[in-house]
Amino acid sequence: MIDKLNQIITEKSEKIMANQKVEGMVNNLGGVLCFAGAVVFGIMFIVCGASLMKTGKNYVVKPSAEEKKEAEASSEPAHEEEAAATEQSAE
Repeated sequence: MIDKLNQIITEKSEKIMANQKVEGMVNNLGGVLCFAGAVVFGIMFIVCGASLMKTGKNYVVKPSAEEKKEAEASSEPAHEEEAAATEQSAE
């Protein structure tokens, strides 16, 4: 059954593709699609490249605001201890 169906489909497609007009249309359609894809790729390459050049510095991981506050909070007691030790050594 599958072989019969496959044979029928093959015969029909050969008849259709043997037609010069259909073959030309399919080739032209393929060429147009390839050209359109190349144009879109070129535009996206330029746009994305410019975007990366403009915002490339943002791809370095920066600490969030919460992490900065935690770091400052943990470093403040250390500064107070250093200041107290400096004052004691100065006396």
